[in-house]
Formats: sequence, structure tokens, C-alpha cells
Amino acid sequence: MAPLIGQAAGPARVSFEEPSGATPGPMNVFLHRPAAWRPGGPVAVVMHGMGRNADGYRDAWIAPAEAHGFLVICPEFSNAKFPGVEFYNYGHARAPEAAWTFFALDRAVAAALAAVGAPAQPFALYGHSAGAQFVHRYLLLTGAPHARRIVIANAGWYSWPRFDIAFPHGLGQSSATEAGLRAALGRPVTILLGEADNDPTHFQLRRDAATDMQGLHRFERGQNFFAAGRAAAAERGVPFGWTLATVPGVAHSNSGMAAAAAAILAV
Repeated sequence: MAPLIGQAAGPARVSFEEPSGATPGPMNVFLHRPAAWRPGGPVAVVMHGMGRNADGYRDAWIAPAEAHGFLVICPEFSNAKFPGVEFYNYGHARAPEAAWTFFALDRAVAAALAAVGAPAQPFALYGHSAGAQFVHRYLLLTGAPHARRIVIANAGWYSWPRFDIAFPHGLGQSSATEAGLRAALGRPVTILLGEADNDPTHFQLRRDAATDMQGLHRFERGQNFFAAGRAAAAERGVPFGWTLATVPGVAHSNSGMAAAAAAILAV
């Protein structure tokens, strides 16, 4: 697929040199541009799950992109360049900050916007499954400074907003700060959960004693994470900007969550 250039509409792929990951080298970004979209128009960044199928996620978001008129940007965190949960789900956040793969997201968005001739601008951000793990840790550890609205969908488990639990299950012994947590709790974040994503034996679901303290399946864990965020905000006396939303009849499916997520991101 040829790179997206100028006013070309439809699906495309661009590539840029990304220094982070297991080795420096090219990183792909999959896009869809509605015909009516113009530089400066709304942008939605979509983070794939553990299947690392950015092109499939992009394809599932074509209809919502057309409906809401936003450019869809899907960075590909391939297994070859970003192996395992450390480089993707955790953003490589236990390494020195210069090596964090969280910042590959910002560089991927910049490369995609440059390819369509658009200036740097804030974007709406959605992550599903492993992508939701990446996104909520990106928020808690970096502040997600360029994201104007965030949807965290069907994460398998979370970094609890507490400093007495060690990272990655909490924020202890990480680079997260009290000021950063206070700011994150006030951001416009939606925890979006499929009501049928409640299988405690799902083949991709992490099950161990530490993780099961968050709940026994994704639906329960997501509700508990939202409650933990609300409690953390109340304890600090700071505004709580998060909301909790559910999608009836949907299990662990990006395509099943896309329409509901897109409606939230379009606000």
C-alpha cells in the first residue's frame, strides 16, 4: 500500500524511523482519511491489542471515521520491534525515560499528520485490550499531553492509581508523580467496557494472585479501576474527570466497541 500523500482519501500506510523499541528502525502507521477530511480536522488515534494488527483495527474504524469525519491513525507496535508486554503494554517504562516506547505514539502521530500535510494538533485517543493497557499507563506516567479525550476499552488489567503497589500493578517504584496522578484523575477519560467481556477463563486474560485482586475478568476489573480512580481523586480532594460506560452484548471485541468509542471521541 502506497504512502498517504496530500489530498488522497481512503486507507493507507506510512512509515518512519523510530528510535525506540528493541532495535531502531522503521515503524508503520496505518491510516484512513475520509474524503471530506482536511488538515486541521479531527483526529482519532487507535491503539491495537496484543495481536499487533494495526491494519485490522484501522479497517474496523473506517465506518466510524466516515460517520464522524475524523482521520484515523493506527500506529503499529509490531512484535518484532516492540516484543512482549514490556515494550508495548508497559511502554518500556522500567527503562530510562529516553527509551520509553510511550513516546513512539507521539512520533507516529506526528509522522502521520506530516504525511497528510496537517500541522501538529491535539487528538482523541482510544486503546483496546493491550492497547488500553498502553494508553492508561501512557496517561498515568506521561500525562498524555497531546490527547484531548481518552477512551480506555476492555483492558485485561491495570496499573492501580496507588503508590503503595509496585509498578506495573500500581504506580510504586515508577516515574509517576503525585502531581501527575492528580492531573490524570481530572482528565476527560472514559473507561469503556463490553458487558459480555466477563469470561474469567479467556485465553488472553492474565490470571495470577496479584492481578486477580483487581477482579476475575475484564468487566469487573474495569469497574474496579474506575472506582479506584474515583477514590484516589476523593482522597486528594481533586476534580474527577473520568466516566464509566458499558456496551451491552459486546465481549472482547474492538469492532464491537468501535462505534460506541467513536461517539465518545467525537465530542
